[in-house]
Amino acid sequence: MGTKTQPQLAKENERRIRANDKEFNAQFKYHNNYIKTSKYSLFTFLPFNLLEQFQRLANFYFLCLLVLQLIPAISSLTPVTTAIPLIGVLTLTAVKDAYDDIQRHLSDSQVNNRKSKTLRNGKLVDAKWSEVQVGDVIRLDNNQFVAADILLLSTSEPNGLCFIETAELDGETNLKAKQCLTETIELGDRHDLLWNFNGEILCERPNNLLNKFDGTLIWRSQRFALDNEKILLRGCVLRNTQWCYGVVVFAGVDTKLMQNSGKTQFKSTGVDRLLNFIIIGIVLFLVSICAFFAIGCAIWEGLIGQHFQRYLPWEHIIPKDYIPTGATVIGLLVFFSYAIVLNTVVPISLYVSVEVIRFVQSFLINWDEEMYYATTNTYAKARTTTLNEELGQIQYIFSDKTGTLTQNIMTFNKCSINGRTYGDVIDLRTGELIEITEQQTIFQNSNNTSNNVPRAAGGAAAAPPAAPPPIILVHKAEVHAKKSSVVVTSDGDTQVASNPIASPTLDPSERRQGRKHVRYSAPSRSQEDDPGGLSPRLSAGTAGGSGESLSPPNGSESRRSSSSGGLGGCFKRSGQMQRQLSRTSSCDKAIQSVDFSANPHHESDFRWYDRTLLDAVRSDEEHSHVFFRLLALCHTVMAETVDGRLEYQAQSPDEAALVSAARNFGFVFRTRTPNSITIEVMGRMEDYELLNILDFNNVRKRMSVILRRGDSVVLYCKGADNVIYDRLHGGQEDLKARTQDHLNKFAGEGLRTLVLAERRLTEQYYNDWRSRHQEAALSMDSREQKLNAMYEEIESDMQLVGVTAIEDKLQDGVPKSIANLQNAGIKIWVLTGDKQETAINIGYSCQLLTDELADVFIVDGNSVEEVEKQLRQFKESIKIYNRFRPGGIEGFDRMNSDMSMDPLSVTMTQTSAFMQESNLPPTPPPPPAISVVTFRWDDKIKDNKGGPDSAECNNLFGDEKKSEDGGAASIVVDENTGFALVVNGHSLVHCLSPELETKFLDIASQCKAVICCRVTPLQKALVVELIKRAKNAVTLAIGDGANDVSMIKAAHIGVGISGQEGLQAVLSSDYAIAQFRYLERLLLVHGRWSYYRMCKFLRYFFYKNFAFTLCHCWYSLFCGFSAQTVFDPMFISVYNLFYTSLPVLALGVFEQDVSDKNSVEFPRLYTPGLKSELFNIREFIYSVLHGAFTSLILFLIPYGVYRDGVSHDGYVLSDHMTLGAVVATILIVDNTAQISLYTSYWTVVNHVTIWGSLIWYFVLDYFYNYVIGGPYVGSLTQAMKDLSFWATMLITVMVLVAPVLAYKFYLLDVHPSLSDKIRQKSLKKIHSRASSSVRRTASSRRGRRSVRSGYAFAHQEGFGRLITSGKIMHKLPQDFAFPLGLGTKKTQALHNNLNSADGPASKTNNVSGQHMANNNNTNLRHNQNQNHSSMADITGDGGSAGDGGRGSVGTDDLSPRAPCQDLDTINL
Repeated sequence: MGTKTQPQLAKENERRIRANDKEFNAQFKYHNNYIKTSKYSLFTFLPFNLLEQFQRLANFYFLCLLVLQLIPAISSLTPVTTAIPLIGVLTLTAVKDAYDDIQRHLSDSQVNNRKSKTLRNGKLVDAKWSEVQVGDVIRLDNNQFVAADILLLSTSEPNGLCFIETAELDGETNLKAKQCLTETIELGDRHDLLWNFNGEILCERPNNLLNKFDGTLIWRSQRFALDNEKILLRGCVLRNTQWCYGVVVFAGVDTKLMQNSGKTQFKSTGVDRLLNFIIIGIVLFLVSICAFFAIGCAIWEGLIGQHFQRYLPWEHIIPKDYIPTGATVIGLLVFFSYAIVLNTVVPISLYVSVEVIRFVQSFLINWDEEMYYATTNTYAKARTTTLNEELGQIQYIFSDKTGTLTQNIMTFNKCSINGRTYGDVIDLRTGELIEITEQQTIFQNSNNTSNNVPRAAGGAAAAPPAAPPPIILVHKAEVHAKKSSVVVTSDGDTQVASNPIASPTLDPSERRQGRKHVRYSAPSRSQEDDPGGLSPRLSAGTAGGSGESLSPPNGSESRRSSSSGGLGGCFKRSGQMQRQLSRTSSCDKAIQSVDFSANPHHESDFRWYDRTLLDAVRSDEEHSHVFFRLLALCHTVMAETVDGRLEYQAQSPDEAALVSAARNFGFVFRTRTPNSITIEVMGRMEDYELLNILDFNNVRKRMSVILRRGDSVVLYCKGADNVIYDRLHGGQEDLKARTQDHLNKFAGEGLRTLVLAERRLTEQYYNDWRSRHQEAALSMDSREQKLNAMYEEIESDMQLVGVTAIEDKLQDGVPKSIANLQNAGIKIWVLTGDKQETAINIGYSCQLLTDELADVFIVDGNSVEEVEKQLRQFKESIKIYNRFRPGGIEGFDRMNSDMSMDPLSVTMTQTSAFMQESNLPPTPPPPPAISVVTFRWDDKIKDNKGGPDSAECNNLFGDEKKSEDGGAASIVVDENTGFALVVNGHSLVHCLSPELETKFLDIASQCKAVICCRVTPLQKALVVELIKRAKNAVTLAIGDGANDVSMIKAAHIGVGISGQEGLQAVLSSDYAIAQFRYLERLLLVHGRWSYYRMCKFLRYFFYKNFAFTLCHCWYSLFCGFSAQTVFDPMFISVYNLFYTSLPVLALGVFEQDVSDKNSVEFPRLYTPGLKSELFNIREFIYSVLHGAFTSLILFLIPYGVYRDGVSHDGYVLSDHMTLGAVVATILIVDNTAQISLYTSYWTVVNHVTIWGSLIWYFVLDYFYNYVIGGPYVGSLTQAMKDLSFWATMLITVMVLVAPVLAYKFYLLDVHPSLSDKIRQKSLKKIHSRASSSVRRTASSRRGRRSVRSGYAFAHQEGFGRLITSGKIMHKLPQDFAFPLGLGTKKTQALHNNLNSADGPASKTNNVSGQHMANNNNTNLRHNQNQNHSSMADITGDGGSAGDGGRGSVGTDDLSPRAPCQDLDTINL
């Protein structure tokens, strides 16, 4: 054995790279940066494509038949009949594959030809990405994609920092900080130094671990450790950094992005796989039949045929000396002859037809206007034509979150300040919540009565005629017992329409005009639970309503309150809600957002619809100022001025949304240094000394800043609700209860919440804490535990300020689509790289998770043992739940008869006090005390989430009027109960291990939804592969980024969304759509139709071909098994091509059982595809038996008639050609009759093809026999002249059709399918919805409450340290407003107006804790006495009202705090 060279050892164990040294790196033969996702080249296309196509058994089978047909001794058919169709199929498939691969070549070329600035010979040159080599030094500019995996050398930022966005890798949009070695910072952007950099890098071999990198840099005889913080990966985008330089470590296929992308797999449908299996069965059947006929022929020739050699001479190759040998040889030849004659059982035209149908179906998807997204001018795109019917059999959907379910947009949606909620827009006339959506239904009221209202669809108002009728807005009112529409005319009058009003038909130009849609939503609890008929929103003063008196407004007050959404009426709880309608107010045609233009720093795209909050801020309401001042100060955002415009650089979109909200409301964050923060409040500058940042991490779940301004020191804190609530001082029970109610409401709406709190510190206390904090920071023993204790100490006894509610904006229609897909029986898994809290929050927001779920299991163990223990506990919980769950309707009936108690008392035992409201179902306690039965006694909850609302459900559960009349309460089974599973990425590694995957699958398969968070791209693919392998289920993966490519490739169907993360997912997908909501139509309409059409096509195709082919089998009994055909050879050749191809193609392209609207409205129609009920082995055997029966009747009846038949003219009819022509004609007529019965949806094309093919048969037969001179000339003409032909045809067709009709009527009458029922209802003009198709629309979740936490914050640890250390700053230390150092103070001249504004607050905040508690109680009593105060009242005594509210330090009545944990904190 020879010794291995150094390059070989390095290649096996480590990767060795030398910067700017091509010769050294070339010896290792590292991959270059060229990317290839295509499958073929110009030279390999033909052999590889043919090899791939002949892997289809059918193609190989027909190739063998073609070879046999080339042998004259055994072939009775010309080889052209097989060669032309086979070549056609191969050519058609090859063209399609070539087109797909050309698209991949184009996408590869686009990526490889991107430009990258590369250092060559000391100069920067623009090189293609494909030309970048390992060891090259490249330059990246801001907002530029990273070309390869590089080691960071230097950046434009101080201290070698740069910021990247990794959305393409892990789906996270928050910025991540990277920092180069301090030793290489000096290289800067000096090209001479960078070119002379000759460091040698020893690192790990290429792998797919995104968060791990181990390496060493050897430079200037020193060794420096390298980790993942110094590596920029391909696919990342440089953000907020002017430039950076790095040396390429991994290129091309070695990059971690490509290592995670997976391999392109050959995809075929379940129907294709079933056809392959069926073909094997048919071939075996064919071989057995041929063997039987071969034996029969040998026996017949040996016993009878040998005596007729003068009449039927044997071929010259047959030995005539020994009869048994000759008979055996003849039998052997007949075996192959029958194999050729009977090959039409599976003709090549089957695959031609399948490809044509799929091709046309793909165009139907591409042309669907309902899946057109006007915003980006994008249609749906079928990027493959071989998987359409698989869309109708999807069992699992694996979806990315960021960019797929969400829009990557965070918006400040609602808030709660001092126990008062803002953001809910309330209609003045009705007192109902208004939901703001992107569309508005408007139609014009005619001069006739309301019964003449035209139907149609939404859009903007049309251009009015000369005398325009009043514009009418239709608002869906969900608080009524009966479904009705509240019609608000333009002059303010309101009426309840007696009939549901459909949207009117409008021009496309009118439809394009976007307007805001106004939808009423159920009122919040704070409005309903006030015993005095007054909402706490009103009693709270400024926050809830407009601040005006409760009397109906008039004049200018009316207009102002209408635009601000103030509450103009009070509610009385008396069975049905009463309204106080103001007839003097006007109704805007669209809800207008609040105008912030008076603020010079406002953002034009910021939207807020509740004007009362802006009024409170501008009237100097104290609590609102504290709220927004906290938002403007407690963060790690950086500010910079670009082109005279203030711009923010936020590490997470959550912080950006909060700071942006404060900015628009007049609290503008201007700039920061390591020791100061400057904000502008209503045009006045305020400077704060930044003393400490207690940074956020996933354990603390909060962040705090400690600031000094003047003589006051304050701590501002924001974090998760449970964490902050444990750290509030006593005496706030009422405020905490009201705020908790708002938290529950926000969580029920799917909003991401943060709780805000403050604590006023005395100078003496802070100095003492600071010294102890410094001691803990310098401690060598248990430093982190001591620091955690210090953080716990100062982050306690806080005063609750309020709550922020941010909406991670979902794409339009996501909740509705998910609900419909789940109702169809599809399981949906979300695989995301985001944090656990964020993933869970989005799960609730899109209603993948609901509050009706019995439990949400969270798997977050760090070891195999921990994960196994959690899975075992979850399995036990599921067993307990299933054991105690009531069983079906009978169980409910028994329970209803046994329990004679008041429904209200039943609910009182099941729900907590704050959930006892008439319009909400009770929340069941955890197992085993599980209640799946929901007793509802209020008729106003008809439209509640998950509740049935159809006539069928009323029949099932009883008439709703019984409840209204005080009868027995209706019992409703909530289908949303069940379990959900949330798995963390580090736990998923163990779940996917062989020892735990079975347990994991067992639990996951019993859950309604599964969310996997913090997963890598490769883990996404592994999860999909696991379900494919273990469940044998049809999977679909949908995503929009490069991190989803491996998942998309691994699934049976890959769907790419053309979103904000580029087109990487689209280029790797099978289908491309613009929005997630189009997936609903893609599956429930196009997928179901494609599967339904393909199955119906295959059933009929096999029927007609067995009916055609088996006639030869029956005839063989009468022709000595001689392989003589009963039909004309030309008829055999063109039977599938000309006579029966077009009708069956029309069936496969246009057939549909129900309309697209019903397909979406009744998602249960999708379930037959999940179970492969429409085409399987049983259906295939049924088609074969039906075809065999048809062939037997087709042959025997004409044979019996014509065996000894003589025409009335004396002509003998018992000849072979006449019999063949008659049987062929009856076969064509029967095919026409059968496909007419098969067709449910008749179009012009169906009529033309079906009846045209029948006529075409007679035309072509005449042309062939009389013009060309076929051998059967005159046979059919003579037969048709005799009455016996017509009688025979009529009797035969009736015998064949009668059983089919009887069976269809039997099924329709006794066992109707869901589609049959829907068609019957459509015929009767009854429009109803099945309970199984009830969808939890987005509007139904408004006003709901949830006891879960809505906390989610996409922030990461580390930015606080960067700020306080000054590493992130552009300024020099001498430019800072405050000198560097912890706890220093610099006296500063402040503006007089700020002193006057903060004077009372400063005095208040320095008093003792007991005094503050007393003031707080006084303030609460004071607020309770302000129920009827107007905005003017609040403004007048706002100072006295607000003094106590800002009290902080309380030493008594402390709430219990959570035990100190091992926190991952920052040593400042």
